[in-house]
Amino acid sequence: MKNKYIVPAVVVLVVLVIGVLYFNNSGSKNSNPSSIKLGLMLPLTGDYSAAGQNIQKGMELALDDYRKAHPGSSITTVIEDDAYNAKMGVTAYKKLTDIDKVDSILMLSTPVIDAIYKDVVKSGIPVIQLGVQTVGVADDNIFQFSPAAEAPIGFLARYLGDNSGFYSKKVAVVYDNSSAQLSFFKAFQDNYKKDFTPFIVNSKNDLQDYASKIANGKYGAVVVIESPQNGALLAKDILTVDSTMPLLAFDAQLQTGFADFGRILGDTNKINGAISMWFKAGKVDQFKQEFKTKYGEDPGFLTDFGYDMINAALNTYDKNDATWVSNLKKFSDPNGVSGSISFDRDGVRIQPMTITVIKNGQLVPTDQVNL
Repeated sequence: MKNKYIVPAVVVLVVLVIGVLYFNNSGSKNSNPSSIKLGLMLPLTGDYSAAGQNIQKGMELALDDYRKAHPGSSITTVIEDDAYNAKMGVTAYKKLTDIDKVDSILMLSTPVIDAIYKDVVKSGIPVIQLGVQTVGVADDNIFQFSPAAEAPIGFLARYLGDNSGFYSKKVAVVYDNSSAQLSFFKAFQDNYKKDFTPFIVNSKNDLQDYASKIANGKYGAVVVIESPQNGALLAKDILTVDSTMPLLAFDAQLQTGFADFGRILGDTNKINGAISMWFKAGKVDQFKQEFKTKYGEDPGFLTDFGYDMINAALNTYDKNDATWVSNLKKFSDPNGVSGSISFDRDGVRIQPMTITVIKNGQLVPTDQVNL
């Protein structure tokens, strides 16, 4: 009589074991919440390599800090170079997802996210993207870690349009021929209602030519919708032609990129009076100190964003992709080093902004200086 209960008991046990294994692995690549594999897809070569390398350094510093605070965690990273190129980015994405089986991807390049958009949404894994997404912005698993182009550039354009000392001058607008920068330029064009002359940059070789045209054309003001490095190179080239610098206005990328102006110009007093739009920073002092201790230099353009991207990913992690995405949608940090962090319903960052001017070679918020 006892034997007739043995087989059913074994069957029940096997079913329970299979059920537990299935539950622990469904919707998840890692059954251990402290074991995460992140794919970092950045432009480490090409025209945007400086930005990609800076972001990587910020990410590495954030990982150092997280591991110190969570000594039992096991976080691995796989880094792929997309060169800010759609073709290379597609290849890098397929490797990270098909071969490396990463849990999430953190990236920068606008042309790449636009090219892989449909595949990313189909995969369901959380993707944190710093560059502006120009295709398929929606309530999905992609999070844009910078505001929509309309927010910062529109804010700057309206400010300049209302500034009688700026719009009374002959204005040049210099912008890069890339998908993200073209969207920035359109936002400027839609919001700045005065006359200006556009100069589109196809390569760095154009900067010197445009600098000569701007200096010799007696432009009184120049709006630069480019990376801080290119903006500084343009300013340097203008000053080689004419020591009288036009009134400069910069886009929203200046915050950590201001170091590029100091490095390239040698003295930021050369652009005193320049107007810039930047995101209100968070608690940056400790970040700057830690960064300089690790790398022996001040944080460069976008390092603060790289740092915060890692923290957003790790602080919302769940082994289930859908839950991780849901956590990111609700994520809020008023003290991110790149500024306050939260997302709108389409996963686009909401971020307070401010206008600054350069006075005595330093960035000064307009509410602290008499213009």
